[in-house]
Amino acid sequence: MSEVSLYHTYVQNHNGLTGTSFVEGDEGLALGVSSSLIKAPGTNPEQFIGFALATCFNATIRLVEAREKTAEDSALRVRVDIVKDDPGYKFLVTALIAMTEHERQDAEHIIAVALDECPVAKLLKDNENVVFRLVDDLNAEPVLGE
Repeated sequence: MSEVSLYHTYVQNHNGLTGTSFVEGDEGLALGVSSSLIKAPGTNPEQFIGFALATCFNATIRLVEAREKTAEDSALRVRVDIVKDDPGYKFLVTALIAMTEHERQDAEHIIAVALDECPVAKLLKDNENVVFRLVDDLNAEPVLGE
């Protein structure tokens, strides 16, 4: 059986990290893009990854919380770093998840379920450079690469 797309979009970029990336069609979304490694205006790939993961994963956690009839209290803060790699560069992603109204074991269960349901988390969760961490304080700074 072939998969049926529930939604699709096309995003175009013609000039790499300078210029604009845009969504085709009626949505009309266009964003100036840049590199985090140069002083230039625009949104960078690190920010796009952070936005995608924070939004999609937290929405999925909230859906799981609602389905399990428990407190809908999750909040996410995603740190994305770029570091030198051989060759090129790599991203280090740390998703900090706070669920203050849950016992740790219950929160960990909800996170595990959400990791298997969220499309963005599914793309990233098995990458050694991506960490999902339950925390008490979203403002605590994670150690780089941990």
